[in-house]
Amino acid sequence: MDRIQLQNSFEAYFNEWGYEIDWQRLTVPMDVHVIRKGDYLFRQGDAANRLYFLHSGLVRYVSVSDEGKEFTQTFAKSPRIIGSTKAMVTGSTVLFGIQALEACMVSSYPWQAFYAQMRHDIGFLECYAKFLERIFMTKEERENAFVKHSAERRYLDFCMTYPELKNTIPQQQIASYIGITPVALSRIRQKLKLGHR
Repeated sequence: MDRIQLQNSFEAYFNEWGYEIDWQRLTVPMDVHVIRKGDYLFRQGDAANRLYFLHSGLVRYVSVSDEGKEFTQTFAKSPRIIGSTKAMVTGSTVLFGIQALEACMVSSYPWQAFYAQMRHDIGFLECYAKFLERIFMTKEERENAFVKHSAERRYLDFCMTYPELKNTIPQQQIASYIGITPVALSRIRQKLKLGHR
């Protein structure tokens, strides 16, 4: 995609929410990031005060403990906004990294300059509020699943949401995402395999 196509794709994502947005207000230049499979858009501890948009590809949010253990927080499929709201808004460093699980095309804007130009557009603000609502609802559902659902149910939910990942990424990434050890995940997969015979 060339820059005009990327810009159109970004605008179309917001416009699909059904609000009238005056994109003529936006004159901040867009940056383009081509991320190879396995590489990071940014790592834990980096500065990432930008609004990132994933045009194509699939990423995971990964945090690393003080002991060096990796935890997969979530996965994100294009097209969608990605990044750290905290780092974007406050200018602080990020608490996690974003790693490409396949080749990705990402565009970005410096958030403060972007928001300064778009904050007077009612359509954009309404759309942004809806986007934040969706983030909070997803977070609420995930927290509820950890409290109420069994590890097996969480694994099955993962398989339904990300069917392309269950056999293509390391078990450790899946296990940390659903909050269990790789050994426990192996047992669940074996049980399900035997159950389908």
